Order: sequence, then C-alpha cells, then structure tokens
Amino acid sequence: MAYFEVVKREIERIFARPLGWVVSLVIPLSMCLLMCFIFGKGSPVDLPIAVYNADHSELSRLFVRNLNTLQSCKVKYQVTSFKEGQDLLTEGKIYGFIAIPKDFQRDIYRLKQPELMYYYNNQRILIGGIITKDVSSMLQSMVVGLDAKIRNKKGMPMEAAIAQANPIAIVDHVNSNPYFNYLYFLALIAFGHILQINMVMISVYAIGTEFKYGTTKEWLQIADNSMWTAIWGKWTPYMAIFAVVFAILAVVYFGLYGVPFGGNAMLAVLATIAFMISCFAIGIIFMSINGNFRYCLSNSAFYVAMGFAFAGITFPTMSMPLFAKIYGALLPLSYWIQVMLDQTFRNFPIVYDLKHFVGMIVLAVLGFAALIRLKKLALDEKRWYQS
Repeated sequence: MAYFEVVKREIERIFARPLGWVVSLVIPLSMCLLMCFIFGKGSPVDLPIAVYNADHSELSRLFVRNLNTLQSCKVKYQVTSFKEGQDLLTEGKIYGFIAIPKDFQRDIYRLKQPELMYYYNNQRILIGGIITKDVSSMLQSMVVGLDAKIRNKKGMPMEAAIAQANPIAIVDHVNSNPYFNYLYFLALIAFGHILQINMVMISVYAIGTEFKYGTTKEWLQIADNSMWTAIWGKWTPYMAIFAVVFAILAVVYFGLYGVPFGGNAMLAVLATIAFMISCFAIGIIFMSINGNFRYCLSNSAFYVAMGFAFAGITFPTMSMPLFAKIYGALLPLSYWIQVMLDQTFRNFPIVYDLKHFVGMIVLAVLGFAALIRLKKLALDEKRWYQS
C-alpha cells in the first residue's frame, strides 16, 4: 500500500537526519521531565521574609515564632528599623516584610484592632500570593484563639467565646488547584506548551524539508498522488514518537509523582489524540502559505511561542481583550489543557468538555482543508530548493 511506503520512506528520512528524533523525542521529553523536577516540591518553601518587631512583647514574639512554623516562608531577618526592612525588600533579598506595631499586645488584649503592616513585591504575584495566604491564615487563627481566651477569662464559656470570636465560618472549596500544589497545576500546562511547540514545529519541518530539497514530487508519487495518504504517512512515525512521550509523562506524572486523576481516562486519551492531530494540522496551514521552509518555520515558531500566555490558565480568558481571545482560540493547547484539568482535578462530566473537542476538531479541519493548496505548491517547481 502507498500509505506504508510513505511511512517507510519517512522512517528512513528520520534515521538519515537525526534532527527529527531530537525535536520529537529528546527535547520535549527532557524538558517535560525537567518541569517535573523543578516543580517536584509542589509549592515554594522557606521563602525569606523580614520582621520588624516594634512591640517586643510576649505576643509579638509568639507571632514571629509562628511565622517560622509556616512551610512557605522563613524569617531570615529580624530588622531593627522600618527602613531596613523596606531596603531588604527593594534589594530583592526578601519576598515579604512584616512590621509589628508598638502596643500590638496591648491593643489585642483590649479587643482593639492593631495595624499589622505587610509589604511584598507584587511583581512576583505567585510568591506574594502564597506568603500572603499563609500569613493571613495563621494570623486569623492566632487572633481568633486569643479573642476566645480573653472572652473566656471574662466569664464566657469557651464554646460560646469561640463562636463569638469567629462568628462566620468560611469553608473554601478551591476548584482549579485544590491541592495548592503547583506540580499538579503548572507542570501540566508546561507539558502542553512544550509539546505543542515541538509538534507544530516537527510538522512544518517534516513537510518543509520536502520543499527545501525538492522531493515533493517524489513524495506524492509514492503516495499515489494522494495528498491525504502523503500527509498521514509522513505524520505516522512522528505521532508514534509523541505518543510514547505522552505515555512516559503520564507514568511519571500520575504514577511516580502521584498526581491525582479523578476523571475519565479514555476522554483524556482521546483529547490527547485530538491535540496531536490539531497541532500537526497547524503545520499544514503554515506550509500552505507559500511553501518556503524557512519562512514558514519562523512564522510557526512565533505562533506557538506565546501559547502559555494565551491559553487562558495563568490569566483568565474572559478578562482578555478580543485579540487575545481570538489568538487563544487558534491554539490547540487552549482546548487540550481545559480537558486535562477537568478530568484530573475537577472530575467534570464529559458533556462539559465536548466544546473543547469541537475546538480542536475545527483546527484540524482547517489544516486538512489547506492540503488542497499544499498539493498545488508541492507540484510547483518554483517552490523547490528555496533557502
């Protein structure tokens, strides 16, 4: 069959030019495993902060000790002036600076509200958010406990004192990252972004080298002049390689690192297949522009480079301007990552992910529609041997 002949030919080309192996296997797999290593701890720990204690009371010293029990931060500097703490923050030596005011203990025992000042660099949104969350939770628990003790000493039963000290109980149910573990969240997005780059680029590379070396006519002849057979035969070895990469990552990510998976495994597999096909189809679109390998490779690189920012994970899509929303809708990553998050952490019903499948299918159909022009360019000898 012509299909198997094209597959055989492409495998021979891969062995003749090892760059295909490097781009489709070595680079994406090593980079994704590096992401696992980087995010292996789950969330940042022992982030250095500074404390200025203007009260020097028993309660303020207890507060400082409690800060050191937090997993996210560690009091590295106990400064002697407010300015010293601000300078450390400005110089980047610490991530946060807490100033305990004078009469801190006295005001709390009088049931007043002391002003505890906390400064952090909001350019580092993630780190600032982590420290703020932990410090606020610890402070809230500490204040509620002290308030309850004071009320109890004044004759109020402890249960009633606790109820009055904390009249509104807040129960959080975090949906997108309930474990507050960034290996579970950011690493998965990084995988998709890295693999999207490599799949689109290898698709352009595999087709583009046919134009570069003037072998498009030979390629089509082996495929019985069928562009459909030619493209699937060319893709098959690379898709097999990427399937192995996805399988290894699944074993490492969900097996070795124990990331929870509470959804439908078959749906995740189907989404991954649709993701691969749509990424490879994007390569057809770029090569059908003018058949110039270098030009199309540069444009495709620009297209996928910003995928992480426009996928709608680190910044919500609904808050993006129209251009950014359109850009995100043209990225297969935007759809695949939503399905994976829904099926790993959220355990959403399948019906909610059908729209994401439709998005990937539409991108794939657009790529296949471009085969008509790609065939025309492949038979045009003026397009061959372009540098």
